[in-house]
Amino acid sequence: MKCKLLFIALSTVLLGCKPAPSDTNQTYTERLAKVFNSDGLSIEALSMLPYSAFDKPKSSYTISVIDLAKLGHCRVSTHIANHNNQLGKLAKPSEQFKYTLNFIRHAQACIDDERTPQDVQQALELARQEKLAQLYPMLAYVFTHEKELNQFFTLTFSEIKRETSKGEIQALEALNTLTSLIKGLDEPNKANGDMLTAALEKLNNNSYVQSLITSTRVQIAWNHTTTAWLNTLELEHRVCPAGKNKKRAKILNNVFQKFYIQDIQAYQSQLAKRLHDIEPHFQTFTDKFGHNTYPNLVTPLITELKQSAKSHVYWWQNFYKVCKVSP
Repeated sequence: MKCKLLFIALSTVLLGCKPAPSDTNQTYTERLAKVFNSDGLSIEALSMLPYSAFDKPKSSYTISVIDLAKLGHCRVSTHIANHNNQLGKLAKPSEQFKYTLNFIRHAQACIDDERTPQDVQQALELARQEKLAQLYPMLAYVFTHEKELNQFFTLTFSEIKRETSKGEIQALEALNTLTSLIKGLDEPNKANGDMLTAALEKLNNNSYVQSLITSTRVQIAWNHTTTAWLNTLELEHRVCPAGKNKKRAKILNNVFQKFYIQDIQAYQSQLAKRLHDIEPHFQTFTDKFGHNTYPNLVTPLITELKQSAKSHVYWWQNFYKVCKVSP
């Protein structure tokens, strides 16, 4: 792979070019298989993650035109009118959620206003209570319909970058904002719907989380495939037969040390760390929306990544024990 010169602060730095993780895994298996005159391994295409869109909650209570005419003194009147116009009806899910949140705040202010007729106060209170009960379902509707958020369930061809990127920083900031917004809904009158817009802007055209999840699933697949192949080798017969030279065993050890220990193992540790960074946010989403509505993708991935790596290393531990080759 060719290296490129980067000019930073008027100084020229030559960067060592590192192959993509999938290329390293491919080379690793090719070198292992070559010892036995076999071809390298390949992994199957990833399956789609389970995902279903959450329906928008339906409203049972409405404010009549007559009642709306009595609310000229209240901000909620303009708020409702804007929502009922053509643009309001075509609003994105995130804007509809913000309408719900602002309605709760503005309705309360109008209910507390002594100029509001009692019958209209009652209508507003019924509508407000319904909107309060629908806050989390409305946000679940946003999470499963806004492309910036449901992209986490889709595959991507791009692998996660080894170095920290602007996309990673912005994605973590967005997840922090979303978590803060969700926790702030316990006091809806103080919650700020613009936080949702800010988070979506940082996730727009940002594939960091999507790439992290896909890259982890790819690495898990490589671990399973490579370990399964290694398990077909009979150590005492094909790899290091008693009384014969240990040429094959020594070559296998060199390949393991060069590709797995020096590169793939470190890469997996980096994946695990990054998954741990986003795990609390996804757990919060699942806790609030329910596992069936928005399942936590991250925690199971961390577990499977660690288990698949452990199984792979276990084979090598047994290899050293049986073949008596120094690591």
